This record gives sequence, structure tokens and C-alpha cells, in this order.
Amino acid sequence: MAHSDKKFFILTGDPGVGKTTLIKKISSILSVRGTKVAGFYTEEVRNNRVREGFDIISLEGKRGRLARDQSLLNEPAKCKVGKYGVLVQEFEQIALPCLTKVPDNQTCLIIDEIGKMEFFSNSFKLKIKEIFSPTSNNIVLATIPIRRGDAIIESIRNNRRSKIWVITRENRNTIHDDILNEMQKVFTY
Repeated sequence: MAHSDKKFFILTGDPGVGKTTLIKKISSILSVRGTKVAGFYTEEVRNNRVREGFDIISLEGKRGRLARDQSLLNEPAKCKVGKYGVLVQEFEQIALPCLTKVPDNQTCLIIDEIGKMEFFSNSFKLKIKEIFSPTSNNIVLATIPIRRGDAIIESIRNNRRSKIWVITRENRNTIHDDILNEMQKVFTY
């Protein structure tokens, strides 16, 4: 059998190790090679080197706020992770459309990240369940937290169609080749 049954390419690792940078690198290499990509990534927002929160950015370039330091918000957010208030609606406005209109099963879905903040959105949670369901044809490149988490996250981690890489400071600049080689097996060029 030439092609792999792995469809879910999952990066995990400590916060700040460089998962998003890697996801952006891989998605731009895929684009250059002619693979369609859709989805989003999250990015730290800093002001004078102080982290104020996180933004969500779709691969089409739409940007919204995912979370902000509570002290910067006019009214406290209902959902919190540490000192950050999660702006669920703004997140959904960008994340959900990216994950809903996947053109075909040769498009790589980029989801950075499937984590605690993002899971305050029930619609996102349902979408993730669907994307990773046994009947799904999606090809996914995603990041999940290294720590054990929500049951859905654990089901992705333990899915027989998932291939997991733990990103470290040692491997983060070279591991993309390995990941791309694995991904190559599922795309029919």
C-alpha cells in the first residue's frame, strides 16, 4: 500500500517552543508545492516585549483577537485562562469559516491550536470532533498542548490516524523535513 493511513499530523510541545513558527513554515512550503491550505494560526501579541494576549489569523489574512490580558479589556471576559480573557465570539468569527469551507480532501487544514482557550467555543469543539471523526477525509496539520487535556484533545492524540511530533528547541529548526515527508504520502500530486 503506497499511501499512508495517517491523515492527522499533530505537533505538540511546550508553550513558546516554536510550534506556530513551524506550522507557518510547513504551510508555506505546502503552498509553494501546490497543495491547497486552509485554516488558521494563533500568534502572541506583544507590546514593548510584554505579552498582552493572542490573535487568531486565518491563512487568508483575516485577524481577530483570541485573548487579551484582562486588565486591557473594558469588561472582564466570561472565559479565562490564567490572566487572559478569551474573546470567544471574535475567535469564532475567524476560526469557524476557515474550517467550514474546505474545498476538497486534497486541502490541508491548518489548525493552530486546539487548546484550552479555543475550546471555550462550543461550535469550535464540535467542528474539531467532526474534522477528526472516523469518517473524516480531512488532512490536518494541527498543534495540541503537551499536557493532557480535554477528552477531544486526547482522542486526537490517541487516534490511529494521527502522527505526533514533539517539538523541542533541539529539533524545531530541522523537523519540518520529517513532517513534510510524512505528509507527502497523503497528497496525490
